[in-house]
Amino acid sequence: MRLLSNLVAAALALSASSFCSALSYIDNDLQIHGFFSQGYLLSDGNNFYGNSQRGTTDFMEAAVNANYRASPKLNLAAQIITRDAGTSDNGDVKIDFLFADYKAIENELSGLGFRLGRVRNSFGFYNDTRDVLFTRPTILMPQSVYFEGNGLREILFASDGAQLYSYWDAEENTTSLSVTFGRTKSLSADIVSNLFGRTAASFIDHANVRNPIYAQLSHSRDGGTSKYAISTVNMQLEGQGSFGDIALSANGYVLSAQKNLAKWTFTAEYSLFTTDFRSAFGNQSLDLESAYVQSQYRLAQNIVLTGRYEMSINDKSRPNQSDSHHLVAGINWAPAPQWMIAADIYGIRGTNGIPHTDHNDPLTERTEILAIMVGFRF
Repeated sequence: MRLLSNLVAAALALSASSFCSALSYIDNDLQIHGFFSQGYLLSDGNNFYGNSQRGTTDFMEAAVNANYRASPKLNLAAQIITRDAGTSDNGDVKIDFLFADYKAIENELSGLGFRLGRVRNSFGFYNDTRDVLFTRPTILMPQSVYFEGNGLREILFASDGAQLYSYWDAEENTTSLSVTFGRTKSLSADIVSNLFGRTAASFIDHANVRNPIYAQLSHSRDGGTSKYAISTVNMQLEGQGSFGDIALSANGYVLSAQKNLAKWTFTAEYSLFTTDFRSAFGNQSLDLESAYVQSQYRLAQNIVLTGRYEMSINDKSRPNQSDSHHLVAGINWAPAPQWMIAADIYGIRGTNGIPHTDHNDPLTERTEILAIMVGFRF
């Protein structure tokens, strides 16, 4: 049934492409784009996005986005998305982002602006466009830094609030700053289950994330040949349940670096989060450390090979008891600019990044995943 609904969404996306192209032709101030991707996952050891041990198509993303230039200083942007990812996302249609972008100051070398609404959080290299198959390195995001399998996309991708941004250009170099001040918002039951575990989540009636703050300073050199960024996040998670209130504070940063050569791209990101959990049963503080290194080789203009190693430690005080390691090998082929076909193999040792909500039984320590995905954009 889910595959049928995904195919219906694909048909709608394809039919919308002709309409969107015509609309863009009528009014150059309005741009409408979109994408659709459908995946198939087969795993051994643990499930990932549905019952993948038997093979699953419960991984689909489809969206339509628009950008309207209301005036030289004011832009309006929005995206509507439906995303199916096992029990982490159920395919509901929702507003992914919706904001007004006002450029208060702009000249040839610098600019300063504000965004109000549901804005995308700048976090690492890939968070802003994590749902688009064409813009992420593999079918599944690097689990160690972006917490994709943990179902935390709902928290990390966008915030309702205000965003300040600025940039400075100098010859072939660009420096950018983005700071987001988010409003308090409620968390879904699946997010709570992934954060605290299925058993603990059953005693939590309501939870929210309070006033998250995201910031990123990035620098690009030689026209994008070298890229660097530091991202920070500060948030408080609060819950009310049968055994009193709980609170989880999380503060962290991500260091990012990338080098682009004629045939190769090398990327590395390092993350360190400090968490403090408080409840009626006691307090616990943990340092979560993670990183990945990745290389991509352009075999041809439309064929890219990717290799990645990921490491994550859930508790730096017990590294040997809480570590996970991921090996990833993938290929993507773009037979046409609008189409992409990708295939990846994942070898996972440990349970970090495995969706807890896809399981009723305890997780195993070894997981292998074959992932195939077809994507279309307009």
